[in-house]
Amino acid sequence: MSEIEPPLLADVYPALVSFLDAALVAEGEPALARALAGLRLHGWCRCSAACAYLRTAPAGRADSAWIHFDNDEAPGVWLQLDRDRVSFAGMEICGFDLGPAPDLDPDRPAGVG
Repeated sequence: MSEIEPPLLADVYPALVSFLDAALVAEGEPALARALAGLRLHGWCRCSAACAYLRTAPAGRADSAWIHFDNDEAPGVWLQLDRDRVSFAGMEICGFDLGPAPDLDPDRPAGVG
């Protein structure tokens, strides 16, 4: 039996992916910006009710390196690179307005975006 792939992050949160694409290109990271197109929504961290970490890769793919977008001009989103540092394992949604939870993300924590 084959598993169903999680939805693409761009299908669930297109405004978030668009923002991150522009921000990464502006930071001189076009290869990482291109990687956004393949990110999938693997769910939300459940370490606490207030956790706002969105997983975009299977468990165990995360590296210790992060890219932060959280200044006065940009909403707070912290991107965690994957072990290969060519994509992202997840992201902390600190201040980005995700809008209403779409049908493709029924498990989004109540206090997020």
